[in-house]
Amino acid sequence: MGFKRKWGSPGSGDGEFNGVHGIFVYDDEVFVVDDLNNNVQVFTLPGTFVRKWGSPGAGDGEFDGPQDVAIVNDTVYVVDTFNDRVQVFDLSGNYLGQFGVAGIGDLEFDTPTSLDIYNNEIYVVDSGNDRIEVFTLAGAFVRKWGSPGAGDGEFSSPQGVAVDDDEVFVTEAVNDRVQVFSLGGAFIRKWGSLGAGDGEFDEPMGIVVYHGRVYVADTMNHRIQVFKTDGTFIAKFGSLGAGDGEFNNPLIPATNPGELFVPDSLNARVQVFSIGKIQYLPLMGIG
Repeated sequence: MGFKRKWGSPGSGDGEFNGVHGIFVYDDEVFVVDDLNNNVQVFTLPGTFVRKWGSPGAGDGEFDGPQDVAIVNDTVYVVDTFNDRVQVFDLSGNYLGQFGVAGIGDLEFDTPTSLDIYNNEIYVVDSGNDRIEVFTLAGAFVRKWGSPGAGDGEFSSPQGVAVDDDEVFVTEAVNDRVQVFSLGGAFIRKWGSLGAGDGEFDEPMGIVVYHGRVYVADTMNHRIQVFKTDGTFIAKFGSLGAGDGEFNNPLIPATNPGELFVPDSLNARVQVFSIGKIQYLPLMGIG
């Protein structure tokens, strides 16, 4: 698992970041959400800037701290976190619609942070309400689960979600763990606790599942940890810094065949790693 390339620098211009947060790779383009510049930027796979959209505000196509993005059927869904909604666009950034308002009821949010799409359903982390909400692609409410707490099926500041092979993986920043559920919300298993050792977390924020491996952004430990889907620790890489393969608050990662894209938030860049095979490299903290 080695470093391949990177792009980005601090700022508000094309290809610059001021809070790179969530990433999604679709049709050979990389969609990056910048929560402080309040926009979505699109790049080629090597990192060449292509286009962008968004500005601060609460109107159609405007954002207040967007944190994640997911795409299906050429339709882009963006979590507009502090506007408590999900906005919908075409691939060019043309506004198509939105769903969600502030609140605690069905189809309402309190600082939603992440989303994933699976079997034509949208799974949204409703972080401030300590729950998961599920919607149709048209934005109709389907179901929800979760309540505040530290028990099985309870949440304290859930952050990231990934759905794979009929299971829903959720990271929690305060409980420092990953919980796994059925598509209907039934608790299956969990792993993790506060710490800096293998399989321990300090505010894990993002998660993605790829070919039977779970990649967790262990944000305040400034690293990525890799697990089997049952929670067995496999590897880790990264440490605090600004060099290649180092991180300062990694957030919501994404995959493309053979590659892991990591938003290196406070370093204002995207880093890309090979994930074709796990290599045991002690100098990178793997093994």
